[in-house]
Amino acid sequence: MFVNAENIHNIAILSTEKPVDFGQFKKFIEKSPFIRRVAFIGSAIFDMPEFPEMVRFCAINNIYLIFGEVCETSTGNLRALVEYKNVILINIHEDKHNVKILNEYKQEFNSDLPEINIIIPVKRTPQDEISATSYAFYNLADDLKNIACLNLLSEPMFNYNGELLGCWQNPDKKHPINAFDLGMEKAFNSSFVKNMLNMLKTGKINKSCPCTRCPVFASLVWSNKKVDVCKRVSDTD
Repeated sequence: MFVNAENIHNIAILSTEKPVDFGQFKKFIEKSPFIRRVAFIGSAIFDMPEFPEMVRFCAINNIYLIFGEVCETSTGNLRALVEYKNVILINIHEDKHNVKILNEYKQEFNSDLPEINIIIPVKRTPQDEISATSYAFYNLADDLKNIACLNLLSEPMFNYNGELLGCWQNPDKKHPINAFDLGMEKAFNSSFVKNMLNMLKTGKINKSCPCTRCPVFASLVWSNKKVDVCKRVSDTD
């Protein structure tokens, strides 16, 4: 099995702990000119000193951006979200001040982008959480076209430091593959990734794979289903 990394156009980067290192990110993108969209999950990305420069760099390289969580940040960062017209969508916490500033910049730069999605916190009781968790475990594999496993090759997730997480559901803390260091081709053709792909495809547990400890995979096994990330999704015979 050979994974052609040039077919991977969308990636996600988890930045809940720390922002990415701009120099490292820049080298990675320069080595991966086929990347067309980057989604940043977590607000720490706005702590990057070169944030406006990073957005501009992506615009020059025809890369569209999505930001999963915008909290309090500088006006310079808010301006960058609009000025280069390559930010598609932002999820912003209920903050009328930031939304007002963003709309003013959109008017200044005559831009319809980014689309602003305002996050309104939903209060849950402990009983709601228990019910949701219990229900979700047995139904994670119900909608096979939308499970997290499919993101492994369509929109793989990296940690802020380049560690290959695979997908947003991946709970494992030990990630031996660093795509920022190795490059996309070597990272996705490593035995680590191939073992994950094979396990999802066959349903046979491989304890070296982080997917083994994932509730989505447990639900797949429970419901007798498998996932061929490279080709299609189907029930087992």
